[in-house]
Amino acid sequence: MKKKRLDREFFSHPAVEVAPLLLGKYLVRKLAGGEVLVGMINEVEAYVGEEDLGSHAAGGRRTKRTEVMYGAPGHAYVYFTYGMHWLINVVCSKVDDPQAVLIRGLDSVTGPARLTKAFSIDGKFHGEDLIKSKELWLEDRGVKANPKDIRTTPRIGIPYAGKWKDKPLRFLLSS
Repeated sequence: MKKKRLDREFFSHPAVEVAPLLLGKYLVRKLAGGEVLVGMINEVEAYVGEEDLGSHAAGGRRTKRTEVMYGAPGHAYVYFTYGMHWLINVVCSKVDDPQAVLIRGLDSVTGPARLTKAFSIDGKFHGEDLIKSKELWLEDRGVKANPKDIRTTPRIGIPYAGKWKDKPLRFLLSS
């Protein structure tokens, strides 16, 4: 099986384009003891910039937390939610265009909070360069998601996002 780490160019496109392309790619986490955890991505959500009311950067909110979203693509945007869960996103697009893709599920773990817990991903990875990291990265292992197997739905858990809560920006592999 050929493994190829995803490069910066892969993420240098709008999140709505990157999101479905991440389906079938692999999240890889190397733990301190040398154990390597791997899971195929099967569910993601796109967050498409300052106009997206579901995004943490909505309306140009440029804070210490969201600053990584304004940086180079291919970095991890990891944040704490509900006072108990870490979630991981991958920054997309280009510098000063805060777009990201939330990784919601893997073939081995369902749900973004369970995923980060199972893979020992926490705030230490906020801002991590996934292109160069020796602990966390994404790979292409030759799996090509068939477009007919990709479902789109509205994103989950953003009732505050006005018309953006119903946009079909969640992508799932249905088989």
